[in-house]
Formats: sequence, C-alpha cells, structure tokens
Amino acid sequence: MLDFAGDLMARGREVAAARIHGVDENMVRPHLHDYFEIYFLEAGSRYHGTDDDLYRTEPSELIIFPPGVEHFSYSDDGVPFRRVVLYFRPDAVLYPHVLEAVSSEVSVVRPGGANLRAVENVVEELLTAQDVLGDGAQDEMKLLITQLLLKIMRAERRDARLARRAGRIADVIHHLHEHYAEPIDLTTLAETFFSSPFYLSREFKKHTGSTIIGYLNGLRVGRAERLLQETDRRIGQISAEVGFANASHFNRVFRARTGMSPSQCRARERVDDVGPSR
Repeated sequence: MLDFAGDLMARGREVAAARIHGVDENMVRPHLHDYFEIYFLEAGSRYHGTDDDLYRTEPSELIIFPPGVEHFSYSDDGVPFRRVVLYFRPDAVLYPHVLEAVSSEVSVVRPGGANLRAVENVVEELLTAQDVLGDGAQDEMKLLITQLLLKIMRAERRDARLARRAGRIADVIHHLHEHYAEPIDLTTLAETFFSSPFYLSREFKKHTGSTIIGYLNGLRVGRAERLLQETDRRIGQISAEVGFANASHFNRVFRARTGMSPSQCRARERVDDVGPSR
C-alpha cells in the first residue's frame, strides 16, 4: 500500500494526512516510525496488531500509536474500508499536557454525537489545508492536530484488545509475534490451533494476503533490520536471535525482502547517521 502521508513525513513535514479506500489493502509487515499515528476508520473494519496485542476497530473509531510502537494492520478478506491516517511529530503538539495524554500507550477511542462530528470536521480541515496550502499549511495543521487531540481526550476509550479472541487468524498472528525467534513449522503450528496445515495456510492467506512463512520471514527480517541498525552484534548472532536456522538462509531471505545484504543494510544506516560530508 502506498503511504502518501509517510512520504510527506520523510520529506520533513511535521504533520501529514491522507485518505484512502480499498479492499484487501493490507500492511501485514510490522513497521514503526518516530512520530505519532492516528488511524481514523471511516468505513469497514480493521485489525491492528502490536507486539503485545491485536485490536479491532470499527467505523468512527480512532486508534493512536505513539512513536516507536511497532504495528501492522489488515482487514478480513473482501471487506472494503475507508480511512484517514494522520502522522505528527511530538513537537507539533502545542500543549504539553495534551502530548502527555497520548504518549503512554496504544489506545482506541470512539467519539460520539457532537464530538464525532467535531472530530470529522477537524479531519476534513486537516486534509483541505494540506491539499490547498502544501508545505505552507504546517502551522495551521499543528493547531488542528492539537484541536483533534483535545477532542479525542474527551472521547470514550474502548478496550478493543478483545479482538484477539475474535478469530483463529488473529490468534495465529499474535502467536507468531510472540514466538518468531523460535523454530516454527507449519505442521506444529496447525496442531497448536487444531487445524490442518492446508486449511490454516489457506485461511491465513485469505485474511492477510500473505503466506504464513512469508509473514514469519517478514517479521524476522524486520526485527533483524532493527538489530542491525541499533546494535553492534555480529550478523550471525542476529540471524540466530530472530529465528533463522543458519546465516546463509538468513542472508538469502534478507536480500530477497530488502534488496540488500545484512552488511549493506548496516553500512547504509551508518552512512545515513554520519550524513553528507561538507
């Protein structure tokens, strides 16, 4: 899925917004960023996962991810959805008490009545300001995102984590996130969830658009990228830590998914940290 708002943030925006609608547009590979994300679901239903929990959101609900929280999302097969995603850096929030209120944990909120209409109006203003003013909209968008957070603070908090018990695939995904560093084979996984390997594979592909092994490899590679960037551990050690049986298989899967070798990934990160020479 093309992340238009993410591209704007990468180009230096403090606040960015995008509306999208589709069917089977899934982002099942976990990702994280150094800014907040508000995911406002306008139609359909959506699953959102973190390391610890899986959430299900319904229309007119918002889920808020603080910076640094790894997450992913997907919909049930064939279910259309429409959403607005809002990204903003902590410095874009104008009031410290508002920033503190949304910084501690992932939360799902359900505005109601007049407050829902107010939330929808602010979201529309954010999208319009960005479309009309482009880079010149940032000051206005900071004010609007702060207003939106104030309205969210008045909304009902909902414990959407019960979604983990809503279906087998949600449970499988949570299991993979908890045990990705351990040996996992399809037969044992199917037995754990009282299914056949064929049926579980078909059901997983139907719901997420990914094979189980493909999803698991994506999860392991994502973890490896973080370790390569954030630690000085040897590549062979990282390979074992994220669940690969041997370094050669790790290198092959890593290159296939990222387009570079683990050593190239580490070298690129260090060049980015140093920045251009003057």
